Amino acid sequence: MPRQDSEKSITSSTEDPKNWENGKKLCILSIASFTISISPVSISMYYPALIAIREHFNTTQFIVNISVGLFILFTGLIPLVVGSYADVYGRRRVYIFVMFIFTLSSILCAMAENIWVLIAMRTLQSFGSSGVQCICGGIANDIFIPTERGDAYSVFFLGIHLGEIIGSVIGGLLTEYLGWHSIFWFLSIYGSILLFLIICYIPETLYIPEVSSTTTIVTKQFNPLLPFKLLYYPNIILTILYNTSLWIIFYVLNVIIPFSFTNIYNLSPLHIGLVFLARNIGCIVGNLFGDSYSEYLINKYEKRKGKEESYPELRLKSIWIGAILAIVSFFMFGWILEKRVYIIWPLIIIFIGEFGILFLETSTITYLTNPYPEELHTSILAIGDAITALISTIVIILTIPIENKFGVGWLFTALASLALLSNILIILVCLKGRQWRENQNINKDL
Repeated sequence: MPRQDSEKSITSSTEDPKNWENGKKLCILSIASFTISISPVSISMYYPALIAIREHFNTTQFIVNISVGLFILFTGLIPLVVGSYADVYGRRRVYIFVMFIFTLSSILCAMAENIWVLIAMRTLQSFGSSGVQCICGGIANDIFIPTERGDAYSVFFLGIHLGEIIGSVIGGLLTEYLGWHSIFWFLSIYGSILLFLIICYIPETLYIPEVSSTTTIVTKQFNPLLPFKLLYYPNIILTILYNTSLWIIFYVLNVIIPFSFTNIYNLSPLHIGLVFLARNIGCIVGNLFGDSYSEYLINKYEKRKGKEESYPELRLKSIWIGAILAIVSFFMFGWILEKRVYIIWPLIIIFIGEFGILFLETSTITYLTNPYPEELHTSILAIGDAITALISTIVIILTIPIENKFGVGWLFTALASLALLSNILIILVCLKGRQWRENQNINKDL
């Protein structure tokens, strides 16, 4: 709603950060890239320690999986609140606050004396790590013009991918040689260093242009529930649900690997960390190839028909390679584990399946954001993450009862079947999405 400049209570940058010197921008980007790695590092380091944590607290795999599920849940939900707040009241103080929360909760995780305290502190830790990731995206938009953001995001993705790759390996090493507590002491030290760098070197980047007292400007209002209005649009909700059907497999795989591979192949925590490399490398390669292939198909169509005939749903035609690879791979994966096949084969299947998921996810995420104004991109991604996290958390918690009842083979058969059926959703978007979009007025509704 319109507000006068004299009424603003927003803590904002006094000059447009897009005009800052390149050296200053590079410093901010570098620190943000390291801090954005906190989320994948804190997630991936935890998986190799699941068995050690279960044994230390003399608890069940079901209870341990609750700690995983709640972390995923709040990782998806927190950006709705933190992102909306930072868009209104500024980045810096929120950035400092969420990094402090991450560091403090990491210390408390290391000192936890029972599993429920660990679960509670681990949930609080997800508040900090997901909040940091959300803030970093906002900072990139603040300091770079649209044509520069591609390079900035590539640096961010480097931080995320590096965190995914080294996190599981470091987690395995620390768990095997120093115990699971050392994971959280490591994260506490890492968080403390980054908190110091943020306090010293990250200024406020949210910029509100100065206007006269008689001029009104439109400012965002703090409303974390606003993105839920996007679920009214069929092309958005159906694409989100389609992505969710594949990401459920991704998250279930994360809790299956430590326990199943230890029981079947007698692996140590370090070796479990190395198993996750197959998953992480598959994700990175799939992300790179998926983006390139979708751009190739669009360029090919535009050369034949002309750019004026191009439309966003064309991008979805690139997903079928990834969909087939992911669904077939995970149909096979459960039965390979069930039959205790030599370990190289499940590793290959994991790589192919994760390649497929990220191959198609790259195109669907781009489809969800590109057709709409830039100011809606964060909300679209946030609501997508929230829906995926909510559904995935439920499935993660139910994984052990289902596996115990039917076996790992039927578990992954059910998950792959769900993913196969979900292709009906994306087919509908391919057929009707263009018509749905043309009848939408999202700016007016939001």
